[in-house]
Amino acid sequence: MIEIGKLGKISSGDGIGKFLKIQKLPDDPPSFLILMAHDPEFHRGYGDYWVEDYECLEGFFAEGKWVVEWLEAEGGEDENPAPL
Repeated sequence: MIEIGKLGKISSGDGIGKFLKIQKLPDDPPSFLILMAHDPEFHRGYGDYWVEDYECLEGFFAEGKWVVEWLEAEGGEDENPAPL
């Protein structure tokens, strides 16, 4: 299951070892921003991807063959790792 707004680490697939967080954007219907970095604070190797809807988000995960370990953020799930 894809967790929205929660920090995760790619444990298998493309980009293994990178951290990610999915942000739901206020579009109608909602689109999603996939934030990625080499560290959980999103200071090194930061980048992002945009997908049009949840179906495209699922396809993005499938294309990368991602298995993600979802982590508990220290300040709670709503903590933003990096400014947009």
